[in-house]
Amino acid sequence: MKLLLHCCCGPCALVTADHFRSSNTAVVGWFYNPNVHPVEEHARRAATMAAAANSANLAMLPDGPAMTLADFLLSLARVSGPRCSGCYLLRLRATARKAAEQGFNAFSSTLLISPYQDLAAIAEVGKEAAGAAGVEFRFADLRDEYRESCGRARDLGLYRQSYCGCLFSALERAARRVRRAVDRACAAPTG
Repeated sequence: MKLLLHCCCGPCALVTADHFRSSNTAVVGWFYNPNVHPVEEHARRAATMAAAANSANLAMLPDGPAMTLADFLLSLARVSGPRCSGCYLLRLRATARKAAEQGFNAFSSTLLISPYQDLAAIAEVGKEAAGAAGVEFRFADLRDEYRESCGRARDLGLYRQSYCGCLFSALERAARRVRRAVDRACAAPTG
């Protein structure tokens, strides 16, 4: 069995690749994340992915094509339903096509290890993409392994991002930080 692993980031790839390798599967990674903006963040994550792949002895295909922010937002606008499902669809369809083109039997994603992702949506999108491309989607709920993945990334000194990568997620993170700062300021004793 040859599996193409869509890699959202280096830290998540460490344990996810090992999971699929444990079932006598040859795993090759593919970093394809046109959702990650700004360009500097994308470059940082790509470099971290390369370092993680080197550490984990994970062969990688060349990174997937870049996408401008405008093109990414337009691709989401064309999909009905929640925006995260549209992003999963964009990335998993491309991974399924790449797997079929490159002669892989199956594909999966490191998104399956994150407790912050919608696994039911990923499973649904993965099956749809698999059917369209004629390759198998390998689903596994790996969220119990998330802490181990974070620990390994910390041990290796890898960059660990604090948001999924899309502009919406970055704005939501900033809004949470502002709310916490306001809450702290309001709770501070006045004297």
